[in-house]
Amino acid sequence: MRKLMFVMMCLMFFSSAFAQEKIEISGVVTYLTTQNVYVKFLSAKKISQGDQLFQRIDGVLQPVMTVEQRSSVSVVGKTIGEVKFEVGDQLIALIDEDQKVVEGIINESEKPVTDQHINQPIEKEAKTSERKQDIKGRILLTSYSNISNLDSTATHRLRYTFSFNAANITNSRFSFESYISFAHKLNDWAAIQENIYNGLKIYSLNLKYDVGKSTSIWLGRKINPKISSLGAIDGLQFETTMKQFYFGAVTGFRPDYTDYSLNRNLLEYGAFVGHKYQSKKGNAQTSLALFQQNNNGKVDRRFLYFQHDNTLLPKLGIFYSTELDLYRLQDGQPVSDIILTSMYFSVRYRPFKTLSITGSYDNRRNVIYYETFKNYIDKLLEDATRQGVQLRLNYRPLKFMTTGLSGSYRMRDNDLHPTQNANAFVTFNQVPWIDASLTLSANVLQNSYISGQVYGCRLNRDFLSGKMNTGLNYRYVNYVYLNVAGTLKQHIAEADVTYRLNRNFSVSFNYELTLEDQINYHRVYFSLMKRF
Repeated sequence: MRKLMFVMMCLMFFSSAFAQEKIEISGVVTYLTTQNVYVKFLSAKKISQGDQLFQRIDGVLQPVMTVEQRSSVSVVGKTIGEVKFEVGDQLIALIDEDQKVVEGIINESEKPVTDQHINQPIEKEAKTSERKQDIKGRILLTSYSNISNLDSTATHRLRYTFSFNAANITNSRFSFESYISFAHKLNDWAAIQENIYNGLKIYSLNLKYDVGKSTSIWLGRKINPKISSLGAIDGLQFETTMKQFYFGAVTGFRPDYTDYSLNRNLLEYGAFVGHKYQSKKGNAQTSLALFQQNNNGKVDRRFLYFQHDNTLLPKLGIFYSTELDLYRLQDGQPVSDIILTSMYFSVRYRPFKTLSITGSYDNRRNVIYYETFKNYIDKLLEDATRQGVQLRLNYRPLKFMTTGLSGSYRMRDNDLHPTQNANAFVTFNQVPWIDASLTLSANVLQNSYISGQVYGCRLNRDFLSGKMNTGLNYRYVNYVYLNVAGTLKQHIAEADVTYRLNRNFSVSFNYELTLEDQINYHRVYFSLMKRF
């Protein structure tokens, strides 16, 4: 097994091929649900089901979303991995240069904000040597309110998010990025007074210096997309490129695992190497990293991380990642060993434009930090392995109709019953007379403690030339508890609207009503977003 994994890693690392340029088009996240992400483009006609959308992180395009449905100006899909979006985030689609379409002259005020110029070839941007200051920022104010007829006191939670990115400050080699949020309950400051980091979360705060055209250094808190599984790193990061290869080194600290603050006891360091390639046929990126993490000077974890993403083969996309732990404690003594901690593999096949098939396999063990978790390591080892497979099929039988089926199977060592989930949906992109999209869905779930179904219906429509997005949603939940006598039946109604006043200011409102036999819940979400 280990030899096979090593051969796969080597083959993937050297699998890139030469090809041509692609064109970027940028869209904006307009609405989020627990299952889907809605993205608005100036034109989405050249985006197909099964395509991936990207985010540019430190100049590198990272796949973050898979498209499942499309209209003329919008797409809806699911996230890749554990990435989190917010309304107003920019996503990028890659289309072949010969697919580029001009929808007519678009006023500058109608264009969505992008990290780079829209419709510029990737390679040409990379060759531009002139440094120009580029400053972008965003302020997001959100409120969450929960009201129940059983509790006379409503819960109101406020969240303030601030991001500020300044590339090439005063046309220099210095750049700065930050992403900070602060959340608290209204008129409830006890938790904040006890520890400011119960509300304050610094996700990114760093200064970058470009030593040359191909070498950069970062100081501060930063998530490196080449080694994203490590999360944020507080410290010094170095990276250099040589043609299509890149090399890097990191030394710093892990954020505190209880409140995400700076913790100087959690030293970590390591290095990574990788290869990236972009072409007209597709893209490929491979990373290999070796890291050690300490706690109070003692080894907490030592592991090898490998990741490969490949869309070079026609109609086929492959993603593979694995972590191998190289250190463990046995009877209190350190042992050098190779333990498969996690392996994730997914493949997407699109034999033709109307059909997309995606399958994945996930095999993970609990990550063991031998010093941090030393008081309950035995419990983690006992409940160590969990496996899962998933299969998803999307088919568009008609131009205005999209259908989908998906199923998943997950199992842990101590589960009485595996978790089984099946989902089906059908979407009509243009319902006659109302010019809206209609989605009907059904979900069946069964695990060790619950069995039931969820049926849903969602109606979505754009107004005012795409500046306003509205939606109505209804779900019926019918769950039966297996370990105790009881059932859960819910009627959930939801209404939402997002209005973009201009390219820099938008407002969103969402209301959700949940009805049970004797209880009803009201949830209200409101947000204001200002870009500068």
